Amino acid sequence: MTDLKHYAIRGGVEGHERLKVLSRVMHKSTCDAFDQIGVGDGMVCLDIGCGSGDVTFELARRVGENGKVVGADIDYTKLDLAREEAQQLDLSNLEFRIMDIRDESNADEFDLVHARFLLTHLSDPIDAVEAFHQQLKPGGWCLLQDIDFTGLFVYPECFSFRRYHELYCHVVRRRGGDPDIGPRLPLLLRGRGFTDIAVNVVQPMACEGEVKLINALTMESIADAVLEDKLASREEIDSIVRELYDYAANPATIAGTARVVQSWGRKE
Repeated sequence: MTDLKHYAIRGGVEGHERLKVLSRVMHKSTCDAFDQIGVGDGMVCLDIGCGSGDVTFELARRVGENGKVVGADIDYTKLDLAREEAQQLDLSNLEFRIMDIRDESNADEFDLVHARFLLTHLSDPIDAVEAFHQQLKPGGWCLLQDIDFTGLFVYPECFSFRRYHELYCHVVRRRGGDPDIGPRLPLLLRGRGFTDIAVNVVQPMACEGEVKLINALTMESIADAVLEDKLASREEIDSIVRELYDYAANPATIAGTARVVQSWGRKE
């Protein structure tokens, strides 16, 4: 199983809170993708790398009592928090598992396998997509959502943002990931033999609101990796975080998420 230390972004409670913000920001575009695929009553779904569980909850609502959803992750803390929230939401048609899908041998179990912001952190995304394919029933769908960090921008220009962009790309690549994997998603699906492949691009941006906090929150979450790689001092990291929060609070600025590529395909 992959060790959490492999990831550039901090896990645990702090990582959970960042993912809650990101999930709210991405909710509409993710739901639009589910609509396009036709996720609905009675389906059995796997949300791999489920993090805070918000997508798992949405899937559980869609598949209803006749369906089932499994949320899988390797972060015990996030899964415990997600289980607590599922009880509060009275969702009984789901379960959360500790799982690295590449270690799983079960096959033909799911109608949908979904992974959001997971492949970007893996050194072996081809193997992961192979594992997704094995988990799907014939005719099942694989939906991938991931970032193209090249497309991340703010306006007007901000030095702290540029430094954050540089540091993020470095720590992800240093750990074997690809911060610009988004455009590769359709080819990864096609290479495994998926059919009916579709692609869509979304990028939430705003002058106000919590979407503008993503850059500062992510900078906080990669601080440990930046320090480990000796790329910046704690003082510089704290300064970047402060300036990114100040930038987000200014209604005369535009900021948001990296460009996000959504791609899905069907298993023959």
